[in-house]
Amino acid sequence: MNRKKLFVFLILTFLWSWVLWIIGLNYLSDGINQESISKFLVFFFVGVYGPTISGIITTLFFDGLKGLFELIKKLFIWKVPFKYYLYIISLPIIFVIIGMTLYSQFIGEIGGFDKMAYLSIPTILLTGLYAGPLGEELGWRGFLLPEFQKKYSNLKSAIIIGFIWFVWHIPLWWAPFGTLVSGEPISIIPVIAYFTMLICLSIIITWLVINSKGSVLIAILFHLSINAGIALLFYPELNMDFKKVHLLSSIGMLIFTGFLVVKNKLKTSANTVQK
Repeated sequence: MNRKKLFVFLILTFLWSWVLWIIGLNYLSDGINQESISKFLVFFFVGVYGPTISGIITTLFFDGLKGLFELIKKLFIWKVPFKYYLYIISLPIIFVIIGMTLYSQFIGEIGGFDKMAYLSIPTILLTGLYAGPLGEELGWRGFLLPEFQKKYSNLKSAIIIGFIWFVWHIPLWWAPFGTLVSGEPISIIPVIAYFTMLICLSIIITWLVINSKGSVLIAILFHLSINAGIALLFYPELNMDFKKVHLLSSIGMLIFTGFLVVKNKLKTSANTVQK
């Protein structure tokens, strides 16, 4: 693990994103209106690309064009077992269904089912692609994960990246959107739930990437599927409370993450016994 390389990447990532987001937030300081939101959006979207841009710059500086080519190539690894594409679609839906079930039991009604909501899925996916996954995953899972794996286990690497991922989002807590705690009074329970969610997602995405030959494409698609919350589209009355549903879906993520961790430990133990 090259500490200088990691340091440069993290400094560039946080400087790029945080400076741009803070400038964007400044436009909202005098009130939220169409003009201020439009200006904020520019800085928000450009800031989201901090990890990817930093990954490209850092790789080019330390590893040259050959290293950059190897990094970019991870975006085009698509020949992976079909079951991982099924995971990309099914896991986020299952997590949201768990969130909606918990919401209906402890908070309120989920409302009626809109069978025509599928018409909006292409627009949601296309918009969501540029609002996070494309700007982040080449940096987090393409650049940072392999570096941490040189020193740490896959699990520890995923947890460290999850923590960094959580901290990176902090300025957006004071934005009207951008995280699941944005636009709401900041309190400890939502923050803990959001932290838990990002750690779990980091572990799950790491598992997907490792089993997909290092594919950043798979990471992008899963990140996109999580952000889209497609199952929620069919329950429009939940639009006002979608953040609570997503936060509650962290329970499902926690359960699945626990399953992955236990399964990995059992597999490791079995391999050790065989040796």
